[in-house]
Amino acid sequence: MSTTSHSFSMFSSRTKLIAAAGVLAAAVYLYAGWVGNYWLGMISKPIPVLAMAAWLVTLPRKGRMQQAVIAGLLLCALGDVLLEAAADAFLLGLIAFLLGHVAYIVAFTRDCRSLYPFRALFAYGYGAVAYGYLLQNGELGSMALPVLIYMLVICTMLWRAAARARAPGIDGRSAWIGLIGALFFTLSDSLLALGMFAGQRPLGPNAVILTYWAGQLGITLAAGWQLRPFPALNSNGE
Repeated sequence: MSTTSHSFSMFSSRTKLIAAAGVLAAAVYLYAGWVGNYWLGMISKPIPVLAMAAWLVTLPRKGRMQQAVIAGLLLCALGDVLLEAAADAFLLGLIAFLLGHVAYIVAFTRDCRSLYPFRALFAYGYGAVAYGYLLQNGELGSMALPVLIYMLVICTMLWRAAARARAPGIDGRSAWIGLIGALFFTLSDSLLALGMFAGQRPLGPNAVILTYWAGQLGITLAAGWQLRPFPALNSNGE
């Protein structure tokens, strides 16, 4: 295998190092939450997403889709810091994540612009139900409009991720892992909204961050796997 193909492999030494840094930081963040160490959590929280961005940056070839996902990951890392910083920075964090989702929408429309209205109906239908539940059972107050705008944007991101599934010219692995990532990200935001505005944590205290990381990983892999040609692994796994 050539040096370029080796560096692109999911199992290259560089990838293993980046993955190890991300996993270690995730474990540190969970530990910091358990022991109540604010600064340890603040420092470690954005690192897993930054590691995903670093993996995409190190790929030997990048198109506009990959560049858009990198931008989205960096914006979300900023959102991670803002949400962790203080309660009064929540709106700024929300804006950072909203812009991150806009970047993902751009990424998902780089290789598929077909409308697929039934998939849109599913995505926006879920958003309508979720927002209606928050209005009925939560306390949105002055955040009602920002949350509505955010909900519309993330539903658009979910729709565009779903549109890539089985679309012509799109790597099947990229399409499906991207959709899974978008679903996990939507679930994470839904759980966060339930916790903040309705006082509910149906899946436990760590469900928001774990589903968030799963979502970001899916979107990251979607961008990486859409690059062609994607080299086959040799017998040594490289």
